[in-house]
Amino acid sequence: MKISPEQQNRLIAAASAAFFRVARWTPLSMGLMGGRLMGAAACSLLSRHRNIAVANLKFAFQNEKSPSEIQRIVYQNFEQWGMITFEWAHSVRLVHAQPGELPFPVRVKGLAHLRAARQKSKAVLLLSAHFGNWEYGHYYYGRHIHTLNFIVRRIDNPYLESCRVANNTRYGVSILYKEVGLKAAIKNLRKGQDLVIFADQKANPREGVTGRFFGRNSTSIPLVASFAKKFQLPIVPMFVVRQNNGRDHVLTFLPELEYDPGEDVAQITQRQNDIIEKMIRQHPDHWLWMHRRWKTEYPEIYETN
Repeated sequence: MKISPEQQNRLIAAASAAFFRVARWTPLSMGLMGGRLMGAAACSLLSRHRNIAVANLKFAFQNEKSPSEIQRIVYQNFEQWGMITFEWAHSVRLVHAQPGELPFPVRVKGLAHLRAARQKSKAVLLLSAHFGNWEYGHYYYGRHIHTLNFIVRRIDNPYLESCRVANNTRYGVSILYKEVGLKAAIKNLRKGQDLVIFADQKANPREGVTGRFFGRNSTSIPLVASFAKKFQLPIVPMFVVRQNNGRDHVLTFLPELEYDPGEDVAQITQRQNDIIEKMIRQHPDHWLWMHRRWKTEYPEIYETN
């Protein structure tokens, strides 16, 4: 019997609700161990996604890494997303937490870079990526640093989307949807609210700009550069890095991406790519390698996936 999309959403919602209840009362250390096991199982079962990750890593690093190193990074990458899945489910408890409570370990590095940028403008653009547990970083930022806006694609399942919105809203993060998010983002920037933009995925050739990423041609999202130039905003890179103990996270602010007001958007976007690439090279297991980043320019690398 064929399951309708609505029935599928209900099944996912029911399974997720059960998972959230279990995760809410599971000690974090035990849950992270379970998350690693989930990731390992996914790596074995989801061959299509695993193959895309392998193809991307081989293409990005070429001869820099051996086949065994590539396989190790892919395995660790799946472990990361398994832990993040548990952490996200565990964080649903935040809806029931006391205001101001952040029951997960996050510390901050490089806050001086953000403070220096804020001296120039009442609002700041935050350059980020699908890297590490960004939800933790956003919760911390919205609660302890400043009001934050985040432009995203709506999750297909309405139950999961409502959980995401509830968590973010409680901690001072406004979810803006891609369909109408730009107008709201501009309005909120003018109010002095900050905006985080993920600029790591491929862009539509008609909307993106051509540059280099891991030494290869790549069409990238120019939204950060365009917003910065149009509204004269400082750009501060922000990433969340998991520590070696697996439990702790560091919300990391890098030095401001400096640009000249008359500089071309493509040039600024290239420096954006360089920053993201450098972070990925430092922590290759943190990035979303399961995305077909070079599909537009080099579709042949995914032909067998």
